Amino acid sequence: MRRESFTVTGPLVFDVATSSGDIEIVAGESGEVVVELWGGPADSYVVELHGSDLKVLPATRSSGKRRHASTHIRLFVPDGAGGRLRTSSGDIQVAPSLNALTLATASGDCRVQGSVAADVAAKTASGDVRLGDVGGSLVATTASGDVVAGEVGADFRFDSAGGDARVSAVAGSVEAKMVSGDLTVGSARGASVRVQSLSGDVRLGIPPGRTVDLDMQTVSGSLINRIEKSGEISASRRSLAISMKSVSGSLRLENV
Repeated sequence: MRRESFTVTGPLVFDVATSSGDIEIVAGESGEVVVELWGGPADSYVVELHGSDLKVLPATRSSGKRRHASTHIRLFVPDGAGGRLRTSSGDIQVAPSLNALTLATASGDCRVQGSVAADVAAKTASGDVRLGDVGGSLVATTASGDVVAGEVGADFRFDSAGGDARVSAVAGSVEAKMVSGDLTVGSARGASVRVQSLSGDVRLGIPPGRTVDLDMQTVSGSLINRIEKSGEISASRRSLAISMKSVSGSLRLENV
């Protein structure tokens, strides 16, 4: 196993990539980052720290393309770290809370146990993505993988061919384009929801005290509106514009 350690004085920003190997992020000591690599051509990896920017990348060939590697990577990071993690068929596992995060995988799964204070971008083909709370925005793109997240503090964007998404709550706007995947938002707290679906189902929770401007359309699917009408309309109540359109998917609204 190859092991290297560095001293960092500012918030760590990492860029980590492998091919079929796994990537694991572990909570480390303050002011220090430790990199462990094993399997595949671990000795040929580029491991460099410039200021607070850490790169852990496969070596570059003479053609300029990086070598595919099945090397497994483990990072011990200090508080406030964030960055980009990329793998093809390997899994990504993140234990500590991070600042911001970009995830990319083909068939590997991504699991982030801690919260992310800022934005998250996740792109996967058939792998699943599981996140805790996200303080900023969440942008998720998937072919057949599923996305599960806690509360999202800003906007949520979801683009899927066959994968499902389930989010506990969204403070900002919701925008989704789906083919056959399903979407569930436990509580839509922002100002707008726009969903286009071919055959996927949509389930949306509406928090109390909202006025709703609703446009729901489906060709052969079901339209289910279980929002209870409130007695009084106050000028201070926030409005929520909802546009949901589907061909054969079911669209469902309910109070939370």
